[in-house]
Amino acid sequence: MSREILVFMPSKKFPSISITGNKCWLMCNYCMGRFLKGMDHVYTPKQLYDLARYYAKKGAHGLLISGGFTREGYLPIQPYLDTIREIKKNFGLIINVHPGLIDKELAVKLRNAGVDIVDYELVLDNRIIRDIKHLNKTIEDYIRTYETLAREGPPYIAPHIMIGAKYGGIDWEYTAIDLLRDYNPYLVVFLLIIPARGTLFVNVSIPKINQVIDVLKYARRKLNTELSMGCMRPSPVKNSLDEILIENKLVNRIVNPHPLLIKKYGLKIIETCCSVPRKILVEKGLL
Repeated sequence: MSREILVFMPSKKFPSISITGNKCWLMCNYCMGRFLKGMDHVYTPKQLYDLARYYAKKGAHGLLISGGFTREGYLPIQPYLDTIREIKKNFGLIINVHPGLIDKELAVKLRNAGVDIVDYELVLDNRIIRDIKHLNKTIEDYIRTYETLAREGPPYIAPHIMIGAKYGGIDWEYTAIDLLRDYNPYLVVFLLIIPARGTLFVNVSIPKINQVIDVLKYARRKLNTELSMGCMRPSPVKNSLDEILIENKLVNRIVNPHPLLIKKYGLKIIETCCSVPRKILVEKGLL
């Protein structure tokens, strides 16, 4: 596996779109709909199609389709599937979806609609699931959904592990890494909890940098796959953390590092979501 580090800067070449606007029924403690505000908002399939056409004309490479989750923990994407199929057929955009906990039927429908990638937040701690995500679900539900997606869903499933989601503590992240050894995903994306204003996590302590590094070192030892540091990490530690990750080649991909780090290490920039697999990057002439 190449140890080259790629920088991903999605910007308007790979916009994030919420199909529920600012609305989220789940209201996880660390987000509470706050992170939806920075996305483009659509409320109907036609609006999604028109926005996709606009971005395609502007030279976009793809779309991340996300939004608020229902009380059952899934994105209400069913009414948009025919439109996604038309977007894929007419514009050839890379389609990445953040669907949440879904069943076999919807996994198959996502694949048949032409979705390329699923970003899947893997959570293996019942306290997080119950008290922080407000779901009447269990670890087994998260594993079952991941298995269903891997077996029946779109071609590329990118598990995401949010470091520090348990009120800033770290423990279950190692269990998630161990689990993923058995599935050999093409990529694992790590995020770091942000104590965002306007959320119940505003006063949560950010994990220490050395704790985060230990998780990434463990993942590097245990997983024979690409690792990415995704877009979610708090500004007080971002630059220091990023330089350690880059200097020690603990990740293969990193999203939006400081421009000085890009220049210092001579890193290649790709204007897509970091979940886009190498095969598609090569096919699109981006790598």
